[in-house]
Amino acid sequence: MKVDKNSIIRIEKMINSDRMKSADGFVDLLTGDIDKVLKDYFDYKGYPAVAVSKNGNYFSVSINLTAERIRAFSVLPAES
Repeated sequence: MKVDKNSIIRIEKMINSDRMKSADGFVDLLTGDIDKVLKDYFDYKGYPAVAVSKNGNYFSVSINLTAERIRAFSVLPAES
């Protein structure tokens, strides 16, 4: 059975669209994970604003926050 190329493209678009629609908790989960990482580097109040949008065949991810300061940390020397 030969499958039409346009059918495959249409099915792929439908699957990608359904992923975005069915991921109701995705942005909340992503925001929580990003918050944990950024707290190691910055002092800020609240949560970062995270947005994910479909841009053609790709996704655009935006992260925005207002930090009060950059946290001090030390870097271990590289092993030789």
